[in-house]
Amino acid sequence: MKEGYPVLKEDIFLAKIKTPSGFKVKVRNTTTEQNFTATPLMFIVLELCTGTNTVPEIIKTLCGEAHSSDAVIKNIESIVKLLLENNIITMNKTPSKGRSIKEIKLKYPLEAAQIEITNKCNLSCLHCFNNSGNPHPHELTTQEILSAIDALSRGGVHQITMTGGEPLLHPHIFNIIEHARKAPMSVDLFTNGTLITEDMVNQFKNRIRRFNISLDSVDASIHDTFRGKKGALEKTLQAITLLKEAGFPMKFTISLSQLNKSTIKDVLRYFKENNLTEFTITPVRYSGRGKTDITVSLEEYYQVSKEYLTYCKQEFPEGILKKHKKERDECSIARRSMLIKSDGTIFSCPGCDRGPAIGNVRDTDLETLWEHDGLLDKIRGITANTDTTCKMCAYLDFCVGCVAGAYSFQETLRCCYPFLCILNRAYDEVVGFT
Repeated sequence: MKEGYPVLKEDIFLAKIKTPSGFKVKVRNTTTEQNFTATPLMFIVLELCTGTNTVPEIIKTLCGEAHSSDAVIKNIESIVKLLLENNIITMNKTPSKGRSIKEIKLKYPLEAAQIEITNKCNLSCLHCFNNSGNPHPHELTTQEILSAIDALSRGGVHQITMTGGEPLLHPHIFNIIEHARKAPMSVDLFTNGTLITEDMVNQFKNRIRRFNISLDSVDASIHDTFRGKKGALEKTLQAITLLKEAGFPMKFTISLSQLNKSTIKDVLRYFKENNLTEFTITPVRYSGRGKTDITVSLEEYYQVSKEYLTYCKQEFPEGILKKHKKERDECSIARRSMLIKSDGTIFSCPGCDRGPAIGNVRDTDLETLWEHDGLLDKIRGITANTDTTCKMCAYLDFCVGCVAGAYSFQETLRCCYPFLCILNRAYDEVVGFT
């Protein structure tokens, strides 16, 4: 057995989460995004891997003063070895206090969050739901952002997406990322890509899990018009090349509008040629600057969805995200994820940024709000199984609905989001549910 003081690795999220029947343990590597299943004895050993106990001291603590059998000693040593091999713990040469295990007592433990670290943006996109451009007059300070990340971590968040505006315009972006990594959280960055340089890419290594990049067309006349700045496409494509060469995972969002509805296949061909398989095609939302004549109708979205699914089925099957029977009966809104806006306003879901708000990080305790807010309880009661339209749908077994999408489209709290219904219909006709 390797000598030293076993301690939890800095990127391991370890939490004891309260459940109606007791508690469950979550062990997650925030760098690789892999979960690790811990047995009850393994969890007890992890509790003692504080960085101040040697393995013999851990064995003595577990067995008391009584003589330990060789079998017991070997069992504990094998657990420590397994934890080392799976990069859950490491060995310090000298005693040094490590992180304590998180204890999460929320009825609805958080898992993920999105935070707008600034509303400032270098583009002026026609469809921007956020009306981004200038900083919000009451933007969170860097210290307030760090405090919000700490509060999210206490609530169970182990995955955070930083967005804006354009997050790379924040002067302390790398300090914020580093703080989240130490929480520990995996960090995604939602960016237009135009500001990414080779030096930045090197700084992103071991810090960013995945980049979410907006790409609406590979035709500069369309993309640049859509994004409100000449040369935007060229810079975004350069960033994609840099990130791809560095091995970063990327996910792309194509904002579907009247401007690009006839050129989606060109973007898909670009994805295929560059082996970029993660993307979503999302209709421009009816909010912010999206409330214009560039939005597509339900019928137009249906036709585009059929066209892109048909192309992918025939030419680019890796680009189709397979739909299977749902594992849960409800979407994550008000249950597992939340959004914090650049001014500190809290929303129940990253997709529900236009209301209704549930508070502000400046004047409320996040955990108390999440546990006791009446509006959140109301939202949690909305499910596809109870929605008057959803519960009669042929795709109920595969779809949890989208409360945020429904609200942005109809300003009504319900599950049925017509654009999602249309996508399910197109998917079933072209690919088929399994």
